[in-house]
Amino acid sequence: MKRGSYIDNTSGKVQIMSYQTSIHFDPTALLIIKNEVDNSIKLVESAVSTLVEDQTLPFGIDDALNQFEQCAQVLALIDMSSLAKIAQYSAELMRKIMGNPAQVNTQDVIALSEGTTMLKRYIEFICLREVKIPQFLLDTLNRLELALDKPLTTEGQHVESLLDCITPDFALPQAPGLEKSEYVHRLYKLSLNKLITQEESELDLQAIKLVGAYLAGLSEQHDGSKQYWNLVYVAFNNIEHLIINEPRLRTLVGIERNMAQYFSSADSFKASLADLANVLSLCISQEDETAQSIRSQLNVSDDLLTDMQLQVFSRHLYGPDFETMHTISELVTTEMAQIRNDIEFNYHSMTPEKTQELQAQLNNLANIFKVLNLNEAYHDLTRQAATLSQPEMMQDASFAQQLMNVILSAMNSIGVLERHHTSSRLQLRVNNMNISLDRLDEAHAALLTETKALIELSSQILSNYLQDQDLAALEAVPVQFYEIGGAMLFLNAEHVRTAFVTTAEFIKNRIDLSIALSPEEIHRALDTLASADMMIDNLKNKQPVLQTMFQVALDSSEKLKIVA
Repeated sequence: MKRGSYIDNTSGKVQIMSYQTSIHFDPTALLIIKNEVDNSIKLVESAVSTLVEDQTLPFGIDDALNQFEQCAQVLALIDMSSLAKIAQYSAELMRKIMGNPAQVNTQDVIALSEGTTMLKRYIEFICLREVKIPQFLLDTLNRLELALDKPLTTEGQHVESLLDCITPDFALPQAPGLEKSEYVHRLYKLSLNKLITQEESELDLQAIKLVGAYLAGLSEQHDGSKQYWNLVYVAFNNIEHLIINEPRLRTLVGIERNMAQYFSSADSFKASLADLANVLSLCISQEDETAQSIRSQLNVSDDLLTDMQLQVFSRHLYGPDFETMHTISELVTTEMAQIRNDIEFNYHSMTPEKTQELQAQLNNLANIFKVLNLNEAYHDLTRQAATLSQPEMMQDASFAQQLMNVILSAMNSIGVLERHHTSSRLQLRVNNMNISLDRLDEAHAALLTETKALIELSSQILSNYLQDQDLAALEAVPVQFYEIGGAMLFLNAEHVRTAFVTTAEFIKNRIDLSIALSPEEIHRALDTLASADMMIDNLKNKQPVLQTMFQVALDSSEKLKIVA
């Protein structure tokens, strides 16, 4: 049995069946608002910290909460209902805390902190993996609901809607026949209490299984509750494999309440739709034949994952976030770049003391790579560090070059790792791994800045032409357009480059023939520039680049091509 969260530390690969593809979604809409949501979360987190430490309301808190509530509304609009609820309830809880800043309830602060943290982590996770798994949000949502005295969302909510239209008759495994016992209810209460206090033994789990079998056997003569108790038997029979978290503990407590009613009035007892749905959610959490049969009969959607699949995905959700990886990457890359420079310029004159210092640095860095599971880089750096024990090794130019190549490779491996924490929709392609990725990132940043300046210059020249009609002033524009087109090619936007080349050729042709450009033609050239400008802004701000933003540019350049 697994406890609480969905973290699983077992090694080895687990097959995720077909669900990985079927729960796929396009995160572009979420990526567009992600920065705003992240900023809103930071404002609220900062406000909570001030409130707890100083017992005073921080400046600008109302604006921060209004912004946060707007984010909740936008999340609802893009079909992120569970996320929207967490954002909305977090804002409500903050307002509740603000109502009495001198007497802050610790549990409220914990629930609020968990709400904002999970919001941030889950958004990053689904943007990265391009999968939606709302089951991860239930624990957090429940804690916020408890803090606000709202009805608790149950695990069976998604199953309940499927039961509205049908009354399924499941082919369930036959429970073994057991003798009647007046101690069954008491046995379950004792075992359940052990589960709640996390003190359960193997014997307690076996007791719960026996209780399930007993209830299934007893209910054979009660048609109104027979199916419910047989499902309880199926759920209990997998008790050691179930992830036990608070929503599921509530389901198990609900079963105990139903047992009390059943034993007092077996003939009239009938489980509610919600109770049936909650037990069904336990039954379909496994990957055995019975679970698959129930899923199939209910037509359960694939975004309700099994416990095993949740464990696989949880490694990504609860692993290091982008900020952590970015910080580590920056620190390690800076240190390694310094070492690389030292070797490149000073290898022939390195003293034994300096060589020893270098050896220690490499070993320390190797250990960081080991922690990050970058085993190849770890082994390469360790080997190189060991070689430095040999006297005069650094005097060898070929060894120095080899060492620099190993360091470059290690730097790139951490660069790749950082990219794995960035949505593929925000990444620029890397075609050459023999150059330093951090330098490539610098080159990208420089290219974006220079291209932005060139776009602004071209726009200014074209706008001036609309005023003074000086054709000679446009002479630099075709070259500028060719250069911007080259930048677009480097940024993997070949179709945009085509638009710039077409427009450049058109303008050059008009200049060569001394034919004035009409205001309409100038505006079409400006459209092309505007598309590239928008793309660069998006790349600078880590926003996804939408293909639709290029359509105006392509259409406008095509019209110029036709005219030409």
